[in-house]
Amino acid sequence: MGSSTPQAVRVRFFGRTRGRAVGQFAATRFQGGTTVSCEDNKQVVARFVEVCQNQHDLEFAHQVFHPDFVNHYAPEGRPIPGDQDRPATGFQTFYGQLLHGFPDATMEINEQVAERDLVATRKTFRGTHLGELWGHQPTGNMVEWEFIDIFRVKDRKLVEHWTSMDIGALRAQMQPRGAE
Repeated sequence: MGSSTPQAVRVRFFGRTRGRAVGQFAATRFQGGTTVSCEDNKQVVARFVEVCQNQHDLEFAHQVFHPDFVNHYAPEGRPIPGDQDRPATGFQTFYGQLLHGFPDATMEINEQVAERDLVATRKTFRGTHLGELWGHQPTGNMVEWEFIDIFRVKDRKLVEHWTSMDIGALRAQMQPRGAE
């Protein structure tokens, strides 16, 4: 009859948007014999955002990053140094720097889109520049910084990451404002 290895399944369901019927695909796949949906994968990413980026519990990253985690993001062309034995250390270093500069930082998920094992999330970082960051002395400026993360989820953990963020836009918001 065929292989007993679970195969990926693609499910199509329909909904309505502004009175129009639309088709939408939701990939459902098997991981270790259990069904994992796109919604499950979105929840993994949302929990990471809530616990690590909003509650500032950077240690949680060790639980949610897969042992084989690979970060493809290199801010301003410089890879984030990490530790092969502790894959979350690169994130902890980068986000820890942001928290030093913006101790009241929050992260809002504006949108999430999932396909197969990939989750794209458009997010907005907000905070008050109260600490030194990347050579910028604190200004007290409120910042808003939008960017997009894409994570690959495996075994309910983050295993791969790409991002599109404009660090120059954040740096510009950290500049002292002129007298008004």
